[in-house]
Amino acid sequence: MELTTRYMGLDLKNPLVVSASPLTMDIENVRACEAHGAGAVVLRSLYEEQIVNELEGRLDEEDMYHWYPEAAEHVKKISKGQTLRPYLSYIEKVRNEVSLPVIASINCFTPGSWISFAEEVRKAGAHALELNVATHIPGVGEEPVAQEPEQNIRDIIAEVKKRVDIPVAVKTGPYFSNLISAARGMEQAGADALVVFNRYYRPDIDIEELEVTSENYLSSPGEMSESLRWVGVLSKNVSCDLAANTGVHDYEGVVKQLLAGATVTQFCSVLYIQGLGYITHMLEDLKWWMKQKRFASVDDFRGMIVDDKINSEKFEQIHFLRRNARMFDKD
Repeated sequence: MELTTRYMGLDLKNPLVVSASPLTMDIENVRACEAHGAGAVVLRSLYEEQIVNELEGRLDEEDMYHWYPEAAEHVKKISKGQTLRPYLSYIEKVRNEVSLPVIASINCFTPGSWISFAEEVRKAGAHALELNVATHIPGVGEEPVAQEPEQNIRDIIAEVKKRVDIPVAVKTGPYFSNLISAARGMEQAGADALVVFNRYYRPDIDIEELEVTSENYLSSPGEMSESLRWVGVLSKNVSCDLAANTGVHDYEGVVKQLLAGATVTQFCSVLYIQGLGYITHMLEDLKWWMKQKRFASVDDFRGMIVDDKINSEKFEQIHFLRRNARMFDKD
């Protein structure tokens, strides 16, 4: 079976990509991902917000910085670079020790940091970069124009693409007034791929302790339906690559997303549950399915479902139409 896949111009030996998580910030895990056959890995995101919070905490401990704000800004600049350094060193280490494509990930909330972080990541040797652009809920604490968040994202992509010569993917969510228009805007701004979708923080409430918690940090297979629908819709409306993310837990999930038009599939929750060796299991099952269906390569069936007009229209259907309609017939 020919599983090779081209994603953002990168040659992958298969379409199984380990997504960003703490798993990929351990070099032994990355080696294991390669050994078990992963097509590529996305390193855990570098979070600007976490860096800033740490710096603010340190500065608050020193009263002098309240009296000398220029000194505080100088310390922030230096400290930010020192905090960034371990992440860059890790990229260099991974590049030296594995041969599979390494995709860095950054999550920023100020325009300038996207640019500077992206440049540093490229210099460290990442094959590609994944921008995690959703940083807050639009409208909270402000009154933005509807198009403002989308324009900000497009501006970020355009500025990053001006400064780096590596492929850039944009990891985003479904919360747009017009997702097709937003996706086209990201592509026009220079995105080489869209990661569909980000899995956001999911709050819950502990009714005994009366506090907000988040216990459901791992995805479930049932969560894949949303990304599957939009991969099917977007694959017919954008020309950039699509990475299907969230809810992919087995070879069936991989097959479904590829049939809907995904270029690659990303996953990590199932590796926490089953272990890194499960990558090999997914690959073997994928090959078995392809053999049963007599597909020689993933390109033979990628997008097959949405290429069919009747099936394609079903991705755009919002309500169940006339399902079990007979139960309402009076006769």
